[in-house]
Amino acid sequence: MTTITFGDLSFELRHSAKRRTIGITVERDGQLILASPPEVPMETLEKVVSDKRLWIYSKLLKKESFNPPTAVKEYVSGEGFFYLGRNYRLKLVDGVKGQPPLRLYQSRFELQRKAQAQGRDEFIGWYCDRLRPILDTQIATLVNRIGASPRSVQVRELGYRWGSCGHKGDLYFHWRVAMLPRTMIEYVVVHELVHLIEPHHTQAFWDRVERILSDWCDRKQWLAENGASYDL
Repeated sequence: MTTITFGDLSFELRHSAKRRTIGITVERDGQLILASPPEVPMETLEKVVSDKRLWIYSKLLKKESFNPPTAVKEYVSGEGFFYLGRNYRLKLVDGVKGQPPLRLYQSRFELQRKAQAQGRDEFIGWYCDRLRPILDTQIATLVNRIGASPRSVQVRELGYRWGSCGHKGDLYFHWRVAMLPRTMIEYVVVHELVHLIEPHHTQAFWDRVERILSDWCDRKQWLAENGASYDL
């Protein structure tokens, strides 16, 4: 990873032979990504940053207001945890033979006390297990409309990205997607499926997204404003 700084702005520089233009992305945590074709002069990169400086500042200000720090979970009774957009309260329970350490039962999460110290890992595993079939169903309903099918679908930790499309056609989704409302899951899935055809966020990319989701802009905005709340 290469980090470059122009004035008070620092970027992670990512080169790609597939790129024909220079692009700037502001990640959900405020990290700045500068994507560029190989061998672009530093002076050219600096000019692009300079031309987009006001836009970058406005995006960073929005990130600060949209993504306030969330409280660290303690995995105690009464805490709320999202699943498919609904907030369920947690109850610590004594262990019962044959029952999993964590389950969703009668509209609340039950975590066995002996597993409390591993509460986060238990939730991550639970979300991973539940998300995969949801993704498979959602993708199956969309591949014909979009005209592309992934080579594989994987659920994993992706940092501050909801999803990612590998250059070989593999799709990756953050386990946190399981916490989102179904309309947002659909948006994330459409977004990554379209990347199988359009690798970059060009106008052609968003035109394809709009053919599937006419309200994609509203969903994208909702995710930017509320996404930080869906975390552990």
